[in-house]
Amino acid sequence: MKCFLLSISVFLFAPVLKAQRLYLNIGAGIMNYGGDLQDKEFTLNQAQTAFSLGLGYKLSEHFLLNFSYVNGIVTANDQKSNAGNARRNLNFTTNINEGSLTMEAQWREISEAGDFTPYIFAGVAVYHFNPYTFDTAGVKTYLQPLGTEGQGLPQYPDRKIYKLTQLAIPFGIGIRYAIGDRVTIGAEIDFRKLFTDYLDDASSRSYADTAILRAARGSLAAELSFRGDELKPPLTFSERIRRGNPDRNDDYYTCLIKLSFALGNASLGSGNGYSKKMRKQNGCPTKVF
Repeated sequence: MKCFLLSISVFLFAPVLKAQRLYLNIGAGIMNYGGDLQDKEFTLNQAQTAFSLGLGYKLSEHFLLNFSYVNGIVTANDQKSNAGNARRNLNFTTNINEGSLTMEAQWREISEAGDFTPYIFAGVAVYHFNPYTFDTAGVKTYLQPLGTEGQGLPQYPDRKIYKLTQLAIPFGIGIRYAIGDRVTIGAEIDFRKLFTDYLDDASSRSYADTAILRAARGSLAAELSFRGDELKPPLTFSERIRRGNPDRNDDYYTCLIKLSFALGNASLGSGNGYSKKMRKQNGCPTKVF
């Protein structure tokens, strides 16, 4: 009878319980990128800080919907790369601001302290970037308006001006551990598939003619397009020198430690109506029906 009454109560108050399936997610860690100015696809070399904030909604025992905002920095410098790239002498930095909506699938439900579960996730994201560098006078300069590879010029019709706000596909894996009835801690790696090769402002195999850039965009565009002449001894300009690799798009990724807090009166297992702990305390079977 006790279990029957509890089951009726769960049915009657289901709308309230569903409204309490929200979770606040806070994360901190590192962000890095893979592209033309990095030797390896995945590395901690030149990684920078990243932070995340989001809300999760528990759809069922195994599935959660997450909205997240991520802010971080990616940067790379040929002088911190391998010896071959050092003569190219390019560098960039960009802030990343990203909003994403992802579907998460966890191995099993976490209901109480001591539970843990691995999970995977994927979704869609919108992010904004704006690569910049510092010129020889130390002045911060944004690179996209300069068209350092001749983007948008009639002499280079295949080189288009890239957009600073774009779509991405985030995906990754993680593990979550309950440190209380309402709080979990976890670690996750989140990759992004991008649809641009200009996160670092470098893509084309060859340099644009600096004389054309100087005439069309000004001396600063020519200066920041080819920076081998800043070295000692200086590198002589040639359009045949390799600048980038257009065969593979850039990407960026985060490694985060995340805390999740159940909001309202919900516990970690509230997505099923009432937790395993409540069922045990009342002597009920695992499933009523």
